[in-house]
Amino acid sequence: MIAATADAPATLLQVAAAAHGVAAASLTGFGLRHARQRGWRWWLAAAWLAALGVMLAALSGHVLARILAEALLLQWPLTLLIGLRRFHARDALPLHASIDFAFILAAVPVLAVTFVAARDLAPWAGAAAGSLSLLYAALVALRTPAGHASPPLLALAAAQCLLAFAPLAVLPAGAGWAAGATSPAADPLALRAVSSALGITVAAFVLLTLVGQRTEQQLRASRQRLRTLANMDALTQVPNRRHFHELAGEALGRDAGKSVLLMFDVDHFKGINDTLGHAAGDRALTLVSTSMIEHLRERDVPGRLGGDEFALLLRQADLRAGVGVAERIVLAVQRRAAEHRLPQLTLSFGLVQVLPHERLDEALRRADQALFEAKRQGRSCAVTAEGDEAHPVFSESQRLGLAAA
Repeated sequence: MIAATADAPATLLQVAAAAHGVAAASLTGFGLRHARQRGWRWWLAAAWLAALGVMLAALSGHVLARILAEALLLQWPLTLLIGLRRFHARDALPLHASIDFAFILAAVPVLAVTFVAARDLAPWAGAAAGSLSLLYAALVALRTPAGHASPPLLALAAAQCLLAFAPLAVLPAGAGWAAGATSPAADPLALRAVSSALGITVAAFVLLTLVGQRTEQQLRASRQRLRTLANMDALTQVPNRRHFHELAGEALGRDAGKSVLLMFDVDHFKGINDTLGHAAGDRALTLVSTSMIEHLRERDVPGRLGGDEFALLLRQADLRAGVGVAERIVLAVQRRAAEHRLPQLTLSFGLVQVLPHERLDEALRRADQALFEAKRQGRSCAVTAEGDEAHPVFSESQRLGLAAA
Protein backbone atom coordinates (compact mmCIF):
# COMPACT_ATOMS: atom_id res chain seq x y z
CA MET A 1 0.00 0.00 0.00
CA ILE A 2 2.84 2.38 0.91
CA ALA A 3 4.69 1.48 -2.27
CA ALA A 4 1.59 2.11 -4.32
CA THR A 5 1.16 5.47 -2.65
CA ALA A 6 4.79 6.39 -3.29
CA ASP A 7 4.46 5.44 -6.95
CA ALA A 8 1.37 7.63 -7.44
CA PRO A 9 3.24 10.92 -8.12
CA ALA A 10 5.52 9.21 -10.65
CA THR A 11 2.50 7.75 -12.44
CA LEU A 12 0.80 11.15 -12.51
CA LEU A 13 3.92 12.73 -13.96
CA GLN A 14 4.11 10.10 -16.68
CA VAL A 15 0.45 10.62 -17.61
CA ALA A 16 0.95 14.39 -17.57
CA ALA A 17 4.06 14.15 -19.74
CA ALA A 18 2.21 12.00 -22.29
CA ALA A 19 -0.74 14.41 -22.38
CA HIS A 20 1.57 17.39 -22.83
CA GLY A 21 3.38 15.64 -25.66
CA VAL A 22 0.17 14.77 -27.49
CA ALA A 23 -1.20 18.32 -27.20
CA ALA A 24 2.08 19.93 -28.27
CA ALA A 25 2.49 17.49 -31.16
CA SER A 26 -1.07 18.16 -32.30
CA LEU A 27 -0.47 21.93 -32.37
CA THR A 28 2.81 21.42 -34.19
CA GLY A 29 1.30 19.10 -36.79
CA PHE A 30 -1.62 21.42 -37.42
CA GLY A 31 0.74 24.34 -37.88
CA LEU A 32 2.83 22.40 -40.40
CA ARG A 33 -0.24 21.52 -42.49
CA HIS A 34 -1.94 24.91 -42.42
CA ALA A 35 -1.01 28.56 -42.79
CA ARG A 36 0.32 29.62 -39.40
CA GLN A 37 -1.37 32.57 -37.74
CA ARG A 38 0.29 35.32 -35.75
CA GLY A 39 1.15 34.07 -32.27
CA TRP A 40 1.41 30.42 -33.33
CA ARG A 41 5.07 30.12 -32.32
CA TRP A 42 4.27 31.39 -28.83
CA TRP A 43 1.56 28.76 -28.45
CA LEU A 44 3.97 26.01 -29.48
CA ALA A 45 6.56 27.38 -27.06
CA ALA A 46 4.01 27.30 -24.22
CA ALA A 47 3.09 23.67 -24.94
CA TRP A 48 6.60 22.28 -25.45
CA LEU A 49 8.12 24.18 -22.53
CA ALA A 50 5.36 22.90 -20.24
CA ALA A 51 6.08 19.36 -21.49
CA LEU A 52 9.76 19.87 -20.71
CA GLY A 53 8.78 21.10 -17.26
CA VAL A 54 6.91 17.87 -16.52
CA MET A 55 9.92 15.83 -17.64
CA LEU A 56 12.18 17.83 -15.32
CA ALA A 57 9.67 17.36 -12.51
CA ALA A 58 10.57 13.66 -12.53
CA LEU A 59 14.07 14.75 -11.47
CA SER A 60 12.72 16.92 -8.67
CA GLY A 61 15.35 15.50 -6.32
CA HIS A 62 17.81 17.90 -7.98
CA VAL A 63 17.27 21.50 -6.91
CA LEU A 64 18.13 23.01 -10.31
CA ALA A 65 15.80 20.60 -12.13
CA ARG A 66 13.04 21.37 -9.65
CA ILE A 67 13.45 25.14 -10.09
CA LEU A 68 13.35 24.80 -13.87
CA ALA A 69 10.31 22.49 -13.66
CA GLU A 70 8.47 25.01 -11.47
CA ALA A 71 9.32 27.88 -13.86
CA LEU A 72 8.29 25.95 -16.98
CA LEU A 73 4.99 24.87 -15.43
CA LEU A 74 4.36 28.47 -14.39
CA GLN A 75 5.04 30.05 -17.79
CA TRP A 76 2.49 28.36 -20.06
CA PRO A 77 -0.59 30.53 -19.31
CA LEU A 78 1.49 33.68 -19.81
CA THR A 79 3.28 32.47 -22.95
CA LEU A 80 -0.07 31.40 -24.32
CA LEU A 81 -1.42 34.87 -23.53
CA ILE A 82 1.46 36.53 -25.37
CA GLY A 83 0.55 34.48 -28.44
CA LEU A 84 -3.12 35.42 -28.07
CA ARG A 85 -2.16 39.10 -27.98
CA ARG A 86 -0.47 38.67 -31.34
CA PHE A 87 -3.34 36.62 -32.74
CA HIS A 88 -5.83 39.30 -31.63
CA ALA A 89 -3.52 42.18 -32.48
CA ARG A 90 -6.38 44.39 -33.70
CA ASP A 91 -8.54 43.77 -30.64
CA ALA A 92 -6.05 45.17 -28.10
CA LEU A 93 -6.38 42.71 -25.21
CA PRO A 94 -6.29 44.43 -21.78
CA LEU A 95 -2.99 45.45 -20.16
CA HIS A 96 0.26 44.89 -22.10
CA ALA A 97 2.55 42.05 -23.11
CA SER A 98 5.37 43.64 -21.11
CA ILE A 99 3.47 42.72 -17.92
CA ASP A 100 3.29 39.10 -19.11
CA PHE A 101 7.06 39.01 -19.66
CA ALA A 102 7.72 40.77 -16.35
CA PHE A 103 5.66 38.19 -14.45
CA ILE A 104 7.70 35.31 -15.87
CA LEU A 105 11.06 37.02 -15.40
CA ALA A 106 10.26 38.01 -11.81
CA ALA A 107 8.96 34.58 -10.80
CA VAL A 108 12.11 32.63 -11.72
CA PRO A 109 14.55 34.33 -9.31
CA VAL A 110 11.91 34.37 -6.57
CA LEU A 111 11.46 30.61 -6.95
CA ALA A 112 15.23 30.07 -6.93
CA VAL A 113 15.68 32.06 -3.72
CA THR A 114 12.75 30.28 -2.07
CA PHE A 115 14.18 26.83 -2.87
CA VAL A 116 17.50 27.81 -1.33
CA ALA A 117 16.20 29.69 1.73
CA ALA A 118 13.04 27.73 2.60
CA ARG A 119 12.98 24.50 0.64
CA ASP A 120 10.06 23.01 2.60
CA LEU A 121 7.79 25.89 1.58
CA ALA A 122 9.22 26.28 -1.94
CA PRO A 123 6.77 23.83 -3.64
CA TRP A 124 3.87 25.86 -2.29
CA ALA A 125 5.49 29.10 -3.39
CA GLY A 126 5.68 27.63 -6.89
CA ALA A 127 2.06 26.48 -6.68
CA ALA A 128 0.98 29.97 -5.58
CA ALA A 129 2.91 31.61 -8.43
CA GLY A 130 1.40 29.15 -10.90
CA SER A 131 -2.11 29.88 -9.65
CA LEU A 132 -1.50 33.63 -9.93
CA SER A 133 -0.30 33.25 -13.53
CA LEU A 134 -3.44 31.26 -14.40
CA LEU A 135 -5.75 33.80 -12.75
CA TYR A 136 -3.95 36.71 -14.42
CA ALA A 137 -4.24 35.13 -17.89
CA ALA A 138 -7.91 34.31 -17.27
CA LEU A 139 -8.62 37.86 -16.10
CA VAL A 140 -7.13 39.32 -19.26
CA ALA A 141 -9.25 37.03 -21.44
CA LEU A 142 -12.41 37.81 -19.47
CA ARG A 143 -11.81 41.54 -19.84
CA THR A 144 -11.48 41.37 -23.60
CA PRO A 145 -13.47 44.24 -25.20
CA ALA A 146 -17.13 43.51 -25.91
CA GLY A 147 -17.64 42.03 -29.35
CA HIS A 148 -14.22 40.34 -29.38
CA ALA A 149 -14.60 37.96 -26.41
CA SER A 150 -15.39 34.82 -28.41
CA PRO A 151 -16.88 31.76 -26.66
CA PRO A 152 -13.67 29.69 -27.14
CA LEU A 153 -11.61 32.42 -25.45
CA LEU A 154 -14.06 32.60 -22.55
CA ALA A 155 -13.98 28.80 -22.24
CA LEU A 156 -10.19 28.90 -21.94
CA ALA A 157 -10.43 31.60 -19.26
CA ALA A 158 -12.96 29.52 -17.30
CA ALA A 159 -10.70 26.46 -17.47
CA GLN A 160 -7.72 28.49 -16.25
CA CYS A 161 -9.74 29.80 -13.30
CA LEU A 162 -10.63 26.26 -12.25
CA LEU A 163 -7.08 24.97 -12.68
CA ALA A 164 -5.72 27.80 -10.56
CA PHE A 165 -7.25 26.14 -7.49
CA ALA A 166 -5.99 22.61 -8.28
CA PRO A 167 -3.19 22.70 -5.63
CA LEU A 168 -5.85 23.05 -2.90
CA ALA A 169 -6.68 19.37 -3.50
CA VAL A 170 -3.43 18.26 -1.81
CA LEU A 171 -3.49 20.61 1.15
CA PRO A 172 -2.73 18.56 4.30
CA ALA A 173 -5.49 17.49 6.61
CA GLY A 174 -6.36 19.81 9.44
CA ALA A 175 -4.49 17.60 11.92
CA GLY A 176 -1.22 18.34 10.23
CA TRP A 177 -1.70 22.05 10.59
CA ALA A 178 -3.10 21.74 14.12
CA ALA A 179 -0.01 19.91 15.25
CA GLY A 180 1.98 22.98 14.31
CA ALA A 181 3.70 21.40 11.33
CA THR A 182 6.10 23.85 9.70
CA SER A 183 5.65 22.37 6.22
CA PRO A 184 2.79 20.70 4.36
CA ALA A 185 2.73 16.98 4.20
CA ALA A 186 2.05 16.81 0.48
CA ASP A 187 3.93 18.13 -2.57
CA PRO A 188 1.61 19.76 -5.16
CA LEU A 189 4.04 19.32 -8.08
CA ALA A 190 2.46 16.14 -9.49
CA LEU A 191 -1.04 17.60 -9.35
CA ARG A 192 0.23 20.83 -10.91
CA ALA A 193 1.69 18.77 -13.77
CA VAL A 194 -1.67 17.08 -14.32
CA SER A 195 -3.55 20.38 -14.18
CA SER A 196 -1.05 21.83 -16.64
CA ALA A 197 -1.70 18.90 -18.98
CA LEU A 198 -5.44 19.53 -18.75
CA GLY A 199 -4.90 23.23 -19.35
CA ILE A 200 -2.68 22.68 -22.37
CA THR A 201 -5.19 20.18 -23.80
CA VAL A 202 -8.07 22.64 -23.38
CA ALA A 203 -5.89 25.40 -24.83
CA ALA A 204 -5.05 23.26 -27.86
CA PHE A 205 -8.74 22.74 -28.63
CA VAL A 206 -9.44 26.44 -28.10
CA LEU A 207 -6.55 27.56 -30.27
CA LEU A 208 -7.50 25.19 -33.08
CA THR A 209 -11.06 26.51 -32.86
CA LEU A 210 -9.87 30.13 -32.98
CA VAL A 211 -7.66 29.41 -35.98
CA GLY A 212 -10.52 27.57 -37.68
CA GLN A 213 -12.83 30.54 -37.11
CA ARG A 214 -10.20 32.97 -38.40
CA THR A 215 -9.62 30.81 -41.48
CA GLU A 216 -13.37 30.64 -42.15
CA GLN A 217 -13.64 34.43 -41.85
CA GLN A 218 -10.75 34.88 -44.25
CA LEU A 219 -12.34 32.47 -46.74
CA ARG A 220 -15.64 34.36 -46.55
CA ALA A 221 -13.84 37.67 -47.06
CA SER A 222 -11.90 36.18 -49.98
CA ARG A 223 -15.13 34.94 -51.59
CA GLN A 224 -16.66 38.37 -51.08
CA ARG A 225 -13.68 40.00 -52.78
CA LEU A 226 -13.93 37.56 -55.66
CA ARG A 227 -17.64 38.27 -56.02
CA THR A 228 -16.89 41.98 -55.99
CA LEU A 229 -14.22 41.56 -58.65
CA ALA A 230 -16.61 39.50 -60.76
CA ASN A 231 -19.52 41.94 -60.39
CA MET A 232 -17.93 45.37 -60.24
CA ASP A 233 -16.01 47.31 -62.84
CA ALA A 234 -12.52 47.69 -61.41
CA LEU A 235 -11.91 51.20 -62.77
CA THR A 236 -15.20 52.95 -62.08
CA GLN A 237 -16.39 50.89 -59.09
CA VAL A 238 -19.92 50.49 -60.49
CA PRO A 239 -21.58 47.23 -61.55
CA ASN A 240 -20.23 45.83 -64.79
CA ARG A 241 -22.48 45.00 -67.74
CA ARG A 242 -23.41 41.51 -66.54
CA HIS A 243 -24.13 42.58 -62.97
CA PHE A 244 -26.07 45.64 -64.12
CA HIS A 245 -28.31 43.36 -66.16
CA GLU A 246 -28.90 41.20 -63.07
CA LEU A 247 -29.66 44.10 -60.72
CA ALA A 248 -31.72 46.14 -63.19
CA GLY A 249 -33.66 43.08 -64.34
CA GLU A 250 -34.63 42.26 -60.75
CA ALA A 251 -35.63 45.88 -60.13
CA LEU A 252 -37.83 46.02 -63.25
CA GLY A 253 -39.61 42.88 -62.10
CA ARG A 254 -40.78 44.81 -59.04
CA ASP A 255 -41.30 48.26 -60.64
CA ALA A 256 -43.19 47.53 -63.85
CA GLY A 257 -43.68 50.80 -65.73
CA LYS A 258 -42.33 52.97 -62.92
CA SER A 259 -38.65 53.30 -63.83
CA VAL A 260 -36.57 55.48 -66.15
CA LEU A 261 -33.58 54.07 -68.02
CA LEU A 262 -30.71 56.36 -69.04
CA MET A 263 -27.86 55.51 -71.39
CA PHE A 264 -25.06 58.01 -71.81
CA ASP A 265 -21.43 58.31 -72.85
CA VAL A 266 -18.62 60.84 -72.97
CA ASP A 267 -18.62 62.95 -76.12
CA HIS A 268 -15.49 62.58 -78.26
CA PHE A 269 -13.98 60.15 -75.75
CA LYS A 270 -11.65 58.65 -78.36
CA GLY A 271 -10.10 62.09 -78.85
CA ILE A 272 -9.25 62.26 -75.14
CA ASN A 273 -7.42 58.94 -75.34
CA ASP A 274 -5.64 59.89 -78.58
CA THR A 275 -4.49 63.36 -77.53
CA LEU A 276 -4.05 63.08 -73.74
CA GLY A 277 -3.39 59.36 -73.33
CA HIS A 278 -5.29 56.46 -71.81
CA ALA A 279 -4.50 57.62 -68.26
CA ALA A 280 -6.51 60.76 -68.95
CA GLY A 281 -9.30 58.62 -70.40
CA ASP A 282 -9.34 56.55 -67.22
CA ARG A 283 -9.54 59.72 -65.13
CA ALA A 284 -12.47 60.90 -67.23
CA LEU A 285 -14.36 57.64 -66.73
CA THR A 286 -13.68 57.69 -62.99
CA LEU A 287 -14.90 61.28 -62.77
CA VAL A 288 -18.10 60.42 -64.63
CA SER A 289 -18.85 57.37 -62.48
CA THR A 290 -18.16 59.28 -59.24
CA SER A 291 -20.43 62.13 -60.31
CA MET A 292 -23.12 59.63 -61.25
CA ILE A 293 -23.01 57.69 -58.00
CA GLU A 294 -23.25 60.75 -55.78
CA HIS A 295 -26.54 61.79 -57.41
CA LEU A 296 -28.27 58.44 -56.99
CA ARG A 297 -30.65 57.16 -54.38
CA GLU A 298 -29.88 53.89 -52.67
CA ARG A 299 -32.44 51.99 -54.73
CA ASP A 300 -31.19 53.24 -58.14
CA VAL A 301 -28.97 50.98 -60.26
CA PRO A 302 -25.86 52.31 -62.07
CA GLY A 303 -23.65 50.33 -64.45
CA ARG A 304 -20.84 50.54 -66.96
CA LEU A 305 -21.81 48.79 -70.19
CA GLY A 306 -18.35 49.03 -71.74
CA GLY A 307 -15.88 51.61 -72.94
CA ASP A 308 -17.25 55.07 -72.11
CA GLU A 309 -20.88 53.93 -72.14
CA PHE A 310 -22.88 53.93 -68.91
CA ALA A 311 -26.43 52.98 -67.97
CA LEU A 312 -28.56 54.13 -65.08
CA LEU A 313 -31.91 52.81 -63.89
CA LEU A 314 -33.86 55.34 -61.81
CA ARG A 315 -36.55 53.48 -59.90
CA GLN A 316 -39.90 55.08 -59.12
CA ALA A 317 -39.14 58.04 -61.44
CA ASP A 318 -40.39 59.72 -64.61
CA LEU A 319 -38.63 61.22 -67.63
CA ARG A 320 -38.61 64.72 -66.17
CA ALA A 321 -36.81 63.47 -63.07
CA GLY A 322 -34.39 61.54 -65.31
CA VAL A 323 -33.45 64.67 -67.27
CA GLY A 324 -32.88 66.48 -63.97
CA VAL A 325 -30.48 63.76 -62.81
CA ALA A 326 -28.64 63.92 -66.15
CA GLU A 327 -28.26 67.69 -65.75
CA ARG A 328 -26.82 67.34 -62.24
CA ILE A 329 -24.36 64.65 -63.35
CA VAL A 330 -23.08 66.84 -66.20
CA LEU A 331 -22.69 69.90 -63.95
CA ALA A 332 -20.72 67.84 -61.40
CA VAL A 333 -18.43 66.46 -64.14
CA GLN A 334 -17.75 69.87 -65.66
CA ARG A 335 -17.20 71.50 -62.27
CA ARG A 336 -14.48 68.99 -61.37
CA ALA A 337 -12.82 68.41 -64.73
CA ALA A 338 -9.96 70.81 -64.04
CA GLU A 339 -9.22 69.11 -60.70
CA HIS A 340 -8.66 65.87 -62.63
CA ARG A 341 -6.39 67.56 -65.20
CA LEU A 342 -9.01 67.15 -67.92
CA PRO A 343 -10.50 69.44 -70.54
CA GLN A 344 -14.16 70.40 -70.29
CA LEU A 345 -16.20 67.22 -70.75
CA THR A 346 -19.67 66.88 -72.21
CA LEU A 347 -22.08 63.94 -72.04
CA SER A 348 -24.92 62.77 -74.25
CA PHE A 349 -27.98 61.03 -72.77
CA GLY A 350 -30.79 58.87 -74.11
CA LEU A 351 -33.74 58.32 -71.78
CA VAL A 352 -36.83 56.10 -71.90
CA GLN A 353 -39.66 55.36 -69.51
CA VAL A 354 -39.64 51.60 -69.11
CA LEU A 355 -42.95 50.19 -70.28
CA PRO A 356 -45.00 47.76 -68.20
CA HIS A 357 -43.77 44.18 -68.73
CA GLU A 358 -40.91 45.44 -70.94
CA ARG A 359 -37.71 43.44 -70.73
CA LEU A 360 -34.46 45.18 -69.86
CA ASP A 361 -32.87 44.36 -73.23
CA GLU A 362 -35.80 45.99 -75.02
CA ALA A 363 -35.60 49.10 -72.86
CA LEU A 364 -31.84 49.32 -73.43
CA ARG A 365 -32.31 49.19 -77.20
CA ARG A 366 -34.83 52.03 -77.05
CA ALA A 367 -32.51 54.06 -74.79
CA ASP A 368 -29.67 53.41 -77.25
CA GLN A 369 -31.86 54.79 -80.04
CA ALA A 370 -32.48 57.92 -77.98
CA LEU A 371 -28.73 58.25 -77.30
CA PHE A 372 -27.99 57.98 -81.01
CA GLU A 373 -30.55 60.71 -81.66
CA ALA A 374 -28.88 62.91 -79.00
CA LYS A 375 -25.59 62.58 -80.86
CA ARG A 376 -27.31 63.32 -84.17
CA GLN A 377 -28.79 66.49 -82.68
CA GLY A 378 -25.36 67.79 -81.70
CA ARG A 379 -24.24 65.97 -78.54
CA SER A 380 -24.04 67.49 -75.03
CA CYS A 381 -27.78 67.00 -74.65
CA ALA A 382 -30.51 64.67 -73.46
CA VAL A 383 -33.16 63.12 -75.72
CA THR A 384 -36.13 61.10 -74.55
CA ALA A 385 -37.84 58.41 -76.60
CA GLU A 386 -41.44 57.27 -76.39
CA GLY A 387 -43.31 54.65 -78.33
CA ASP A 388 -41.91 51.22 -79.14
CA GLU A 389 -38.61 50.20 -80.68
CA ALA A 390 -40.03 49.99 -84.21
CA HIS A 391 -41.72 53.43 -84.05
CA PRO A 392 -39.80 55.63 -81.62
CA VAL A 393 -40.89 59.22 -80.99
CA PHE A 394 -37.99 61.43 -79.95
CA SER A 395 -38.24 64.64 -77.98
CA GLU A 396 -36.42 67.80 -78.86
CA SER A 397 -32.96 67.71 -77.35
CA GLN A 398 -32.34 69.49 -74.06
CA ARG A 399 -28.89 71.01 -73.70
CA LEU A 400 -26.85 69.94 -70.70
CA GLY A 401 -24.04 72.06 -69.27
CA LEU A 402 -21.65 73.60 -71.75
CA ALA A 403 -22.08 72.99 -75.44
CA ALA A 404 -19.92 70.37 -77.15
CA ALA A 405 -16.84 71.61 -78.93
